Amino acid sequence: MQSFRKPKASTIGTPIYHRKRRTWKDDESLLKELKDVLKKIDSPYDYFDKKVKNLREKIDGFESTGFEENIEVFLLAMWIREKLSELTIKQGSYNLQVHNIELPDDIDEVIRLEESKATRSSNKTSPNISLSELFPNHKLRAFALERVQMLHRGDLIAYLSSLVAKERSSLMSCSASIMDMINICEHKLDLRKLEVCKRFCVGETDLWIPEISLGVEVRDSWNESEEIEIIRTLSDTNFRKRSLHLCLVTPDDLSDNKFRKLRDIEKRNVIENLSVIRIGDFSPYLDELIKTYRKITD
Repeated sequence: MQSFRKPKASTIGTPIYHRKRRTWKDDESLLKELKDVLKKIDSPYDYFDKKVKNLREKIDGFESTGFEENIEVFLLAMWIREKLSELTIKQGSYNLQVHNIELPDDIDEVIRLEESKATRSSNKTSPNISLSELFPNHKLRAFALERVQMLHRGDLIAYLSSLVAKERSSLMSCSASIMDMINICEHKLDLRKLEVCKRFCVGETDLWIPEISLGVEVRDSWNESEEIEIIRTLSDTNFRKRSLHLCLVTPDDLSDNKFRKLRDIEKRNVIENLSVIRIGDFSPYLDELIKTYRKITD
């Protein structure tokens, strides 16, 4: 089998609440961490700058009213994660104590823009849809906003259409969480115009991408008794497909302890071409893989 350089397995060193929101507590942790930095005189920010002061006061306001189910908290944290992602692209990594993000003049305007982005529609002829009317319950609305952004890049119409499609998917044998994960992987692959073959059968990974010889297996949990089955599936895919790369994808909210247990399979080099990553790292993993693969094959 031809040897290829394998992309880094995961950004496990980055705090998990920086990568993607799992619960409102992740937003709380992120905003409080940033506020602590903004309060320091020796931070990368000018303590007396008006923009720094405004953001500190905004987060102080959240602390007094509560972070849970606060739509502004969700949107501001979403914006901060976008900025941290930009830092990662530019720097390769970042440290909030060292690197700064560019702060806006008007925090409330940023929040309004994020809400607008999160509920855009690709259908220009469709009527303006109010998210608050569709989801009057604030808890459900906050959840819907997150799903619209994560699964459909902010396209509300596409999200609503997908809800109907998932009614049919519920008749399939895979669990809902596994199906969500597979759908997310397919979406990320489709954005990169990579053809996907589904293999819902024993002995092969959930997804097979012929162009880059990649097999993708999705797992939303770990326990010791399943390890042999995972290894067998990955090994059989290698044998049957002569795959150059295998990727085991887990949810972002899988505990770090369980994630490390799955990564042990990779670290033991039981399967040399395997990478174990979280779903939030799947996009950069694909980009690195495509860049490496095409550079070698050119």
